[in-house]
Amino acid sequence: MDRQYIIPVVGQIYRNRNGGEYRCTGNSLYMNDAQEQRALALGEHIAYMERVKDGWKLDAHGVIQYADGTIEWNYSTGGRFPH
Repeated sequence: MDRQYIIPVVGQIYRNRNGGEYRCTGNSLYMNDAQEQRALALGEHIAYMERVKDGWKLDAHGVIQYADGTIEWNYSTGGRFPH
């Protein structure tokens, strides 16, 4: 199973391995490229995602993309519906 940690592209819609579609709305910021690459390599990068079908938002920690283009993440926090 070929997979790698990625920094999702803001505005792009990704299909989760469970079938849901998620749009990247942002990514955590870093002081420099070295910090960003370290966080990515360790699976510590945080991407802000929104489920397309209902607007559910979450902070995805360690987004992994598979060879078929699907994604998943190590864990999520901050799940919420928009106000």
